[in-house]
Amino acid sequence: MSAKIARLMTVTLAVAFITMGAGCASNTEMDEIRSMAREAKGAADRAERTAKRAESRATEAQRQAEQALTAANAAQACCTANTEKLNRMFKKSMSK
Repeated sequence: MSAKIARLMTVTLAVAFITMGAGCASNTEMDEIRSMAREAKGAADRAERTAKRAESRATEAQRQAEQALTAANAAQACCTANTEKLNRMFKKSMSK
């Protein structure tokens, strides 16, 4: 849950409890406060789901990047080996 959403929920609930404690909240006001708290909770839940999806996608992207790096390193090693082989062949042909 993001810090902003957690703060929003905390402030909303604090206002609700202060209002109830002061004894000046009507049923309509209490219903509004409950509605605000439910909306804040819903927003926090949606943000958490979005964050989890983003984390999952980032993990998959990291895995793919690591595979690409492994493939690039293997290709470079092959290229280096081929270059060395061609150089040896060239030197051998020049010495004859």
